[in-house]
Amino acid sequence: MKPLLSILALSATLMIAHADISMPKGDNFYDKLGRGLANVSMAPANFLDSQFTVTESEGGTAGFFKGLIVQGTSRTVMDIGMGLYEIVTSPFPPYQSLKLKAYDTGVVNEYPPADLKNWY
Repeated sequence: MKPLLSILALSATLMIAHADISMPKGDNFYDKLGRGLANVSMAPANFLDSQFTVTESEGGTAGFFKGLIVQGTSRTVMDIGMGLYEIVTSPFPPYQSLKLKAYDTGVVNEYPPADLKNWY
């Protein structure tokens, strides 16, 4: 039993040491195709997400008209279009997405925040 544990510990150590950390993995054909299929299949979720977000901040009427009808429809159409574009062009480079990440707002917040300056 002890030799088996030694072999397992040695193999685990060798697997960790073998990891290549020199370059990050780049996007490829499968990533682009998968993104396109995900955009097309998950696009209708924008109706519910937009309505929920606007309802929380502005109320029910604005949530229905602004969130569901305006934002939900425009984001769904945009995601379906982007998904179809990525599906059709998946065999060809570049493989990076043209769509901005959801968390990338372009706003740079100051550090530390104003309420934490001179807090004492």
